[in-house]
Amino acid sequence: MSNKTKFSGINSPNHRISLAKLSTKRKSNPHMLFTNRRLANTNLRKQMEEQKNQRLNFQKLYRKYKAIFEFSGDPIVISEIKSVGPHGRTIIEVNEAAIKHFGYSRSELLLHDTAFLHPDEEVDIVLPWVGQELTRKHHVFFEAKHKRKDGSIVDVEIHATMIAIDDSPISLAVIRDISDRKNFEKKSQDLHLAEQNLRQELENQIQQRTEFYKALVHELKTPLTPIVLNSEVLEDNLEGESKKLANNINIASLELLTRINELYDMAKGEVGILKITRSWIYLDELVNELFGLFSSSLNHKQLNLRIFFSPDLPLIYADPYRLKQVLINLLNNSITFSPPKGQIVLICTARDSEIVMDVIDEGIGISDDDLQKLFKPYVLTKSDGLGLGLSLSKKIVELHNGEIKAESTLGWGSKFSVILPVCSPD
Repeated sequence: MSNKTKFSGINSPNHRISLAKLSTKRKSNPHMLFTNRRLANTNLRKQMEEQKNQRLNFQKLYRKYKAIFEFSGDPIVISEIKSVGPHGRTIIEVNEAAIKHFGYSRSELLLHDTAFLHPDEEVDIVLPWVGQELTRKHHVFFEAKHKRKDGSIVDVEIHATMIAIDDSPISLAVIRDISDRKNFEKKSQDLHLAEQNLRQELENQIQQRTEFYKALVHELKTPLTPIVLNSEVLEDNLEGESKKLANNINIASLELLTRINELYDMAKGEVGILKITRSWIYLDELVNELFGLFSSSLNHKQLNLRIFFSPDLPLIYADPYRLKQVLINLLNNSITFSPPKGQIVLICTARDSEIVMDVIDEGIGISDDDLQKLFKPYVLTKSDGLGLGLSLSKKIVELHNGEIKAESTLGWGSKFSVILPVCSPD
């Protein structure tokens, strides 16, 4: 077979026949050719429209984020991260809030490393740590100080995030001025320190006063004790007018001893060392024990003491000694300020989960001015002298988680109410 016969290239008879057929086919179908061109043009226009929309959307998105960046109330600094060292972050963009915050122009800030915005003491300590944390965690939140162009130092809170764009890491730092908060914290600390100093000074003064009262009580009791004992001996061995005088001495010395004890108890109450020892007690038995203590005073002024108990009176968990102290004080006041041949009433009732003890008299009454300061210690009133008895009674009642109240009309008598909870040892 010859070489001419083997060759089947573009000039071969068979290929010429195929081209001739294709040419004839295209010439014979011009509509298909037009349709293909039209379809190609449509696809091209569609691609160009999509690209245009993408560009518009990108521009809108850019303007949106640019506006957020520029109009943010917090300063924002974008830096290129070159290393983790203190000078390893170069500023490449700032917003208007950052320009106002630092006091520099945009051109003065750009292409400088962030170290010049910090005080010298932070550059070698804080900034290397920030660079390490950004590299390790990609975000860091910390407090620092910024140095403004005018030289002023401002406390700031910085939240920095590392972002990789085109394989080039950048830092996006959002800054918040916390100077007002720091100033408030400083003032709060100063006030707290001043309060602690005042508290310590007050505690020292209270302690000194307590020690003074303790020494005073000792000095007063030392000569008073033999007076009480000797007056009792004289009363037992004398007759007639002399016996009466001895009895007066004894009563007056016991009253003085009571006042001294009240003064010391009051001092203990002020420093929180006045204690109560509770037990279950029958209130009617405790009150009846008191009746004998006042028989002499009641007879002397021809007073009538009437006592009433509600039939459903429960046991009460209280300190019997301290509760007697309160009732003795209230009854003593009623006897002192009641006119001769008057009446005093003590009513003990149960109300819900409380015990109420009312002491009612027909005495001279208490003025509105004295009522306002009646339970305050060391305040002189016409109704209670220095007020030690009532103020001490108030402390004792409060130690029982109770309440003491006074009602009075000047010239018509008074009513004192002691309200105690019926509580269990738990």
